[in-house]
Formats: sequence, C-alpha cells, structure tokens
Amino acid sequence: MALLLLVEDEPSLQLALADTLEDVGHSVTVAGTVADALAALRRETPDLVLSDLRLPDGSGLSVLNAVISDTPDVPVIVLTAYGTVAGAVEALHAGAAEYLTKPFDETQLLAMIARHIELRRLRRRVADLEGTVREPVGGSPVFRKALDLARTVAASDSTVLLSGETGTGKEVLARFLHESSHRRQKPFVAVNCAALPESLLESELFGHERGAFTGAVRQRLGRFEDADGGTLFLDEIAETSQGVQAKLLRALEERRVERLGSSRSIAVDVRVIAATKRDLEVEVEEGRFRDDLYYRLKVVPIQLPPLRDREGDVALLAQAFALRFGTERGRPLTFSSEALEALAHHPFPGNVRELHHLVQRLAVVCPAETVLVGHLPEEYALGGRLRVTADLTSFQGTLAEMSDQFEKLVLARTLTRVDGHRGHAAEALGISRKNLWEKLKALGLED
Repeated sequence: MALLLLVEDEPSLQLALADTLEDVGHSVTVAGTVADALAALRRETPDLVLSDLRLPDGSGLSVLNAVISDTPDVPVIVLTAYGTVAGAVEALHAGAAEYLTKPFDETQLLAMIARHIELRRLRRRVADLEGTVREPVGGSPVFRKALDLARTVAASDSTVLLSGETGTGKEVLARFLHESSHRRQKPFVAVNCAALPESLLESELFGHERGAFTGAVRQRLGRFEDADGGTLFLDEIAETSQGVQAKLLRALEERRVERLGSSRSIAVDVRVIAATKRDLEVEVEEGRFRDDLYYRLKVVPIQLPPLRDREGDVALLAQAFALRFGTERGRPLTFSSEALEALAHHPFPGNVRELHHLVQRLAVVCPAETVLVGHLPEEYALGGRLRVTADLTSFQGTLAEMSDQFEKLVLARTLTRVDGHRGHAAEALGISRKNLWEKLKALGLED
C-alpha cells in the first residue's frame, strides 16, 4: 500500500480514479487545484503523485516543480489530454517520471504506479546498503549536538519531541531519524496538525468508517494505519485540541486506534516523532496542553537551534542549496565570499527555510553563475543592518558634515563588498546608478 496524491479538477475523474486506486489498497489524497496540491504536499509526503497538466489555477508543472524541489525521489506521473502531449514532454524534461494520455486504461495506470513505487523502494534500498542516508547540513557545535543525539536515538523506537522556531528543520531531522532507523523501508507519514480543524484532524489521524459523518461516503484509513511499521511525524503538535490530545495519548499508550464510527480497535506499530515551535511546558502550565501527553511525547527531547545561533552554518547551507538547485537547472551556481559574508550577518527570522527559498530564487533570477552581493535582495546584501566598524566618535563637524562622512563610509564599504561594480552597489543601496554616480562624485569617491 502506498500514499498517493491525485491532482485532478474533474470531479467524475477524481472519484473514479480515487476508487480505483483505493480498491487495490492505496491511500489517496485528492486535490483539485495547484494551491490544494501544494498545501497537501506541505502536510505530508506522498509515495507518488498523479497530476493533470491543466488545472483551474495554473499548470501541473508547478506541482511537479514543488515535488522535485522538496522530495526529488517522489515520482510524478503526468496526466494529459491528447492535444497537450507537448506539455507532457516538457514535464518529462523537467523531471516527471512518465505521462499518460487521457483516456487511459486502468490496468496500464495501475501497472505504471506499481512500477514507479517499486523503483523508488529499490533506490532507497540501494542507498541504505551503500550507507548514503542524507545527513542534515551543519557544522556548528550547537547543531552537531542536536544531530548527534538524533543519530543516537534513531535505532530505538523511542518517541521523540523536536522543538524549535519555525523553519529550523524539524521535519528534515524527523526524516533523518526515520531513514537512519530500522523502519526505513516502511512509510514516513507527516501530518501538519495546525493545517486542519479538529473534526478533520481526528479523521485524518484515526480514519473513519463509511457513514461515520456527513460526507463520509467510503471507509478511509487514518495516518496511524498508513504509517504502520514506519514513522508518524506530528508537526505543530501544540495546535491540537484537548479532545484530539486525549485520543493521541491513548494511541501512544495502547498502540491501538479506533476509526471514527467504529468500536473496533486496530493494532498499529508506529514510531511517533512530534514537533512544536511553542514551549510545551508553558502550554501545560496554562492548561492548553495535557501534561500526561507532554510527558509521553517527551521521552527524548531534541531542541533545534535557530540559524542565527549556528555559527558558520549559513555559508555551508547556502553552498549546499546552490549545488542542489544549480544541478536541477543544469548550470553551476556558487557564492562569492563577500555574498556569503553578507548572508552570515543576516538574522534569518525564517531560519533554514528562509535561506532555502532565497537560494532557490537566486538559482532562477541570478544572471551569473557566481552570486555577488549585488545579486542579493537589499535586506540580505546589507546583512539585515548597516555594519559599520568605524568609531562613531571619529565623525566631526556639523550634522551635515558628519552625515557626509557617514555616507562616504557606507558607500566605500558597499563598493568593496561588490568588487567595485557600481550597478550592484546601486542595487544593494536601493538607489539609481545616476544617484550613486552623483554621490560618489560629490564625496570624492568616483575613482
């Protein structure tokens, strides 16, 4: 059984395909738009994606690009009408596994899905045998401490609680724990607890029987069952309601779940990794989170540090992302030392995720193979703040004279960072080239 994401806007085809796929044992998540598909990918990682090319709010290529960017080992099969085969060929060049032209034979579709799921399983098996489990990037002592603890507990079935700010890489570390464990051949199922209201989250986690509530037209397995034998990652666990928390506690303690609308309990063998950006001790003290569930989750707590506290890791991550996105786009991408220095001084409130998106953007818009300071958006080029090392007491004279002295210093340092390139300097400072030239001439810096 595999977890599939079906991206199709035609209701009748949605229903027919979902029924066909579920009849052979797959679990199916259906999305009717690009936005819904991207939201589904953020909630959990499927084993395979089936996507139409023409969707109401965009192209299926957007879904393909999102999958390739975040989970490049997940195969994407493109569904296309006869008249848009050229688009399917474009999708193949962009990284799609295969394409099917509508109308297609169900047997052919099921065989194609089975083949690609098996290929993915074999590739992972080869990677495991070769010892190539991808380790999260980072060399700072504070990050290595967290990573070493994760490596130590990976072999056990202990419940792990990951905490840290948004974007610090909690899901990346959870995947590392799973891939480093004896459960690596079984599913890794991720659920974003903050993305669904209580009623839907309960059904998502525990499943439901047909007729359990209005709209429950067929039986649906919950994520605990989907993850049987593997790992269930519960992101944003602090956002769950007291009712869901009570059911989670029971599932963790008894290793059994009950689908909504059923009185029969089902045994599950699942390793749970939970994550939160909140301080759960505070949540417990203020009555928003059950203390018994907190202590049940906190068997092995791992705190992920924010990127601003990981000395030296910004450069390592930026270069790793540049290699990845440059390879995907078929051209090398690297950073100049000045650009890396500027990034190192940026506070990165969005942490690793912010840096990831920045490098992904630069891989598309940077006109050169080497990213200079002038290619960075202004807030990054200036390192999030003006870095002036001069003693302010060295400025003398009237306010106008001291302002000129300060402006001259900023201009000189900016030109140094961009290797004297005036266009890049103007871009970094947020002024026109003409304005920059006038200032350089007035301040005696034109040479």
